[in-house]
Amino acid sequence: MRRRLLLPFLLVVSLGGPGAAVEREAREPSEADVIAACLRTWGQSPFAGAEAPRFKVLGSSVKVFGIGSDVTDEGTTAEPQLVLVKSVVNVLGKARFRLMNPNGWYCFESAVTVLGKSEITAACGAHLASSADGVTVLGKAVVQRVGCSTEPPAERARPLESQPLP
Repeated sequence: MRRRLLLPFLLVVSLGGPGAAVEREAREPSEADVIAACLRTWGQSPFAGAEAPRFKVLGSSVKVFGIGSDVTDEGTTAEPQLVLVKSVVNVLGKARFRLMNPNGWYCFESAVTVLGKSEITAACGAHLASSADGVTVLGKAVVQRVGCSTEPPAERARPLESQPLP
């Protein structure tokens, strides 16, 4: 009986009491803010000057203990395509990204990796940027380029650029 009374009490206390509300500004950046941050990171891009560039969205991904979905973009386009990769959370697993459009400009919203690994396989010509610094706790991220010519590996490697949101 005592346990049943304690649970509602703890719930009310943890929620800040009945009717507790806090007014604040939005914390989450909009998709337009994320895209703008990536465009600033790239500097020169085919989308520069466009007030509201069109973009494709790849959905969010959550992986816990290796269970969850991978992020995949197998399509190719003749023209440059701006692609927003939504937030990724990876805990004690391996998050896999397969970004195969050589004309793709992939903009990562954010990523959190805890005791895990993120593997990004990208087409050689694809561009990668992050709109915000990711959080990695005892984990790592690896980018592998595929479909490149016979250039030495050192010339193929491109770092994942990053620029924090304003």
